[in-house]
Amino acid sequence: MSTVGSPAGHFTDADISSTIRITASSSSLSKSSSSSTSSSSSSSSGVGTGIAVAAASSGMVSAGGAVKAETGNPPPPQTSPKVVVLQGTGTVPQTKTVTKKTTVVKKTSVTSSASLAINALKGKVKVGERYESGFSVPQEELCLNNGRELKVLVLITTAPDHEKHRTAVRQTWGHFSGRKDVVMAFMVGRTSQELQARLDQENELYGDIIHANFFDHYSNLTLKTVSMFEWVKTYCSETHFILKTDDDMFINVPLLLSFVDSKPNDQRVIYGRMAKGWKPVRNKKSKYYIDTNTYSKARYPDFLTGPAYLLTSDVVDDIYHKALDTTFFVLEDVLVTGIVAESLRIRRIGDSRFRNEKIKLSDTCSLLKTISIHMVKYEEQFDIYKRTLDGKAKCKAG
Repeated sequence: MSTVGSPAGHFTDADISSTIRITASSSSLSKSSSSSTSSSSSSSSGVGTGIAVAAASSGMVSAGGAVKAETGNPPPPQTSPKVVVLQGTGTVPQTKTVTKKTTVVKKTSVTSSASLAINALKGKVKVGERYESGFSVPQEELCLNNGRELKVLVLITTAPDHEKHRTAVRQTWGHFSGRKDVVMAFMVGRTSQELQARLDQENELYGDIIHANFFDHYSNLTLKTVSMFEWVKTYCSETHFILKTDDDMFINVPLLLSFVDSKPNDQRVIYGRMAKGWKPVRNKKSKYYIDTNTYSKARYPDFLTGPAYLLTSDVVDDIYHKALDTTFFVLEDVLVTGIVAESLRIRRIGDSRFRNEKIKLSDTCSLLKTISIHMVKYEEQFDIYKRTLDGKAKCKAG
């Protein structure tokens, strides 16, 4: 007997193995997943070997793969060249089904680490390299029992020379600090000897000014805010809520207390006026100017505007340490409540009662529904305070 490729050009049943793979040459055959006709898939002896034979129009046997099965019958009609690869040992040819794998990508609301805004900060100096920790006048006695009995701690950023602003706050909405469950204090940094002497005299009267070690300047508001977090984690970490605000704000303290009373179980959250989709100011004439070499993304992450925002104390330690390890950025609210809070997965929630803008002061009913108002002159504090707290206003609910 002769084998495939022998001079005689014949093959027998005995030469058929249980699995044969025949590949057609590219010039005469094309691949197919369909089966050949049953007359050419097995020998006349009936042995089921699962062989697939592709017939080429020339009928010649070649090492390249075109095969003619010699069975004594006339050659089958010419058809389109096909090749089928079958495997198996049964009497019925078995085809192999190829299933294309489909990759399912799950959508997630969590921002990927690569797209976090913290990666858009391009400066070379970190906050911790510019920040000098500690307090020359810490006022550690302000929070009894580390603030355990407090409903809210109010920390007010102020400039060293804003004595009138501080006096107006103390004599209006700041008088709520006389309650056992509310503490208020002002935050300042190092200043000139003359201003420091005046601050020392003011502190002798009121005992509510915390002196941090950074140099007090508008460009260092980020450092002032970081010092606020350091003070809270050191001296008042067990208070539930902390309000960060400024000395040109009016705070409706009764409404603020009602707000915190409604959220006794809140965790890892910051409330305030939401700034959503805000773009960096690229105008060099603006005091808020930020170039692309400082922050490269086209938008800031969602953040709470700086004049007033309320946070739970369980985020204080995380924000403090993360901020120190983050590239310095001059806009403290964008950095703290946006960039850093986003990287820590802290919830940021906007509430319309935090206006953080100047509003019409003669609209008493609007004032009563607002927690925080911005750009309030020190003489205006008294008028707003009287309008909101004298009990004479008659406003419709809603």
